[in-house]
Amino acid sequence: MSESSSFERMRVGIVIPACDEVECIETTIAELRRVLPWEPLKIAVGVNGSRDGTADLCRRLGVLTAETAKRGYGHGCMAAIRLLDAEEPEIDAYVFMAADGANDPRDVPVLLDKAAQGFDFVLGTRTTQRANLHVMKPSHFLANRFLGLWASVLSGFFYTDLGPLRLIRRGALEKMALRETTYGWTIEPQVLAPFLGLSVAEVPVSERRRQQGRQKVSGVTLRHTLCVGLAIMKAGWRTSRRCRGLKASKD
Repeated sequence: MSESSSFERMRVGIVIPACDEVECIETTIAELRRVLPWEPLKIAVGVNGSRDGTADLCRRLGVLTAETAKRGYGHGCMAAIRLLDAEEPEIDAYVFMAADGANDPRDVPVLLDKAAQGFDFVLGTRTTQRANLHVMKPSHFLANRFLGLWASVLSGFFYTDLGPLRLIRRGALEKMALRETTYGWTIEPQVLAPFLGLSVAEVPVSERRRQQGRQKVSGVTLRHTLCVGLAIMKAGWRTSRRCRGLKASKD
């Protein structure tokens, strides 16, 4: 399937959570528009807890810009999704990307092609690509591989990563009714999707170095990485308990 045909078959919203990314976001959006020039394609930035003018810049760039004072990856994603749904009620799927340019827009058609095969949730995995070892710090690489395995234990589906580049169909996202709005945003759908009977696939994607600015989650310090990892593990466990509770209520 060609890249353009994937876009023709599916109305896609690009969701970019951003917190203090004024140094990166313009380049990220410009590259998206250059690499993914097809219509219909909508970009929505969820600016969360930002103090550096990211939201004003995004508005000047002409992308949908949602703003929330609540800092957190999930808060940014949900703000962008709400705006997308209001402005584009016929959106079929959401593609989630990092604001700092670490995700390559050329990988987006790979996710779309997989979704066109009928998958509800497509995760871009970085840890199966040897080339990414030259970009990701060892602590970053190992933490994501381990957390992917933790999601596997909790869900029954074998994951190799907890990567930010992912596609979720709109109907699937509505079924998930996500609750984790900070560090648990990425692991929650990975645990929920198999439980809800959604079809899941992984595809290999590239990882690139942050363009500019300060790293906020991975690769900061080993201690910080461990603290974030523990928070993600707890979020995954909460989601697993929620799944068991839902199953018990059905029984």
